Amino acid sequence: MKPTDTSDPDYYHKVVDCQWACPAHTDVPEYIRLIAQGRYSDAYIVNRESNVFPGILGRVCDRPCEPACRRGRVEEKPVAICRLKRVAADLRDDIVPRLPKAPAQKNGRRVACIGAGPASLTVANDLLPIGYEVVVFEQYAVPGGLMRTNIPAFRLPQAVLDEEIGTIAGMGAEILLGTPVKSMRQLLEGGGFDAVFVGTGAPRGKELSLPGRHDTDRIHIGIAWLESVAFGHVESIGSGC
Repeated sequence: MKPTDTSDPDYYHKVVDCQWACPAHTDVPEYIRLIAQGRYSDAYIVNRESNVFPGILGRVCDRPCEPACRRGRVEEKPVAICRLKRVAADLRDDIVPRLPKAPAQKNGRRVACIGAGPASLTVANDLLPIGYEVVVFEQYAVPGGLMRTNIPAFRLPQAVLDEEIGTIAGMGAEILLGTPVKSMRQLLEGGGFDAVFVGTGAPRGKELSLPGRHDTDRIHIGIAWLESVAFGHVESIGSGC
């Protein structure tokens, strides 16, 4: 029999259902074990190895791990895996000293990231510690992308978002706010970058062709409406029918 190879994701499909169900294959059993021991900072770091925003996901993840949880086979409900991720984030100590540091000697490569949402911020998080210079271009005056514009503050407090983005900015990412990229050609040819990552996401809702859709101004596309709320364009909401 071959030795166990934990670098192969199929291993977790066989033995840890919740970890396999997680798109990032986060080591769920390990961070729950650490939380049970009161080691919240360690649990947070285990989470962060697989996903860059544990405090955010602990509030907004759609938790595909929980339907796969084996506890659900013997009890009425599975382990609250998502909420435990939030517990680790809320009760941890300062983890900044434990994060990877950008080396003083860079490798001479510069990367541009378009959009300051989760994709570009993750790219910055991964490239900065290995010597790349990363410049993030964001059209709005605040970073975060859909995490900021499409998740209501009562679900995801701005302070949590700012803190987790701040850890990446603190690693050395240069985030240029209010700086939309108007010409990709100009950026590629004259920006002095070795690579460009386009992390603009897909911030457009899907239109529905339903009877009466355009007969009233009280029906809105969700993504556009939430963005308007986030930026203060919508100040009040009408009463329900």
